[in-house]
Amino acid sequence: MICTRRLFLAAATCNVIVTPLAAWASSGRFDAERELFTGGTPEISGGISLTIPPVAESGYTVPVRVLALESDTVIRQMRVFAPANPLVRVATFELGPMAQPLDLAFRIRLARSQTVTVLARTQDGRVLRADAPVDVVTGGCGFDLQVQP
Repeated sequence: MICTRRLFLAAATCNVIVTPLAAWASSGRFDAERELFTGGTPEISGGISLTIPPVAESGYTVPVRVLALESDTVIRQMRVFAPANPLVRVATFELGPMAQPLDLAFRIRLARSQTVTVLARTQDGRVLRADAPVDVVTGGCGFDLQVQP
């Protein structure tokens, strides 16, 4: 296939248009998933703590720790979101009485650098939120990202 000037400009224009659309679509999926979980209940920052390393060498296994900041907070459901992943909802937890007070450690896979969000529904219906940014050197969802100097 011969790459003419016209074909090159068409491809470049398409890339300029598609890249923001992909970011918008990812944001839209996150908003939809968040709304599905909260059901319109306002999110309260705090109440839970999200610990994730600021830099992850590999996106294939990124350690995460979530814990309740108050021992009397009873968490019934929890979801972990990675808005820049192909699948925005990374994990869902249904927690029983033996999981209280919440102190949960697990690993997730991240495609690229992003802010991970955790939403937790308490027994009394509140929705708690915690966010943590992480820089991923090598993506964990099937492709590698170039490191910026």
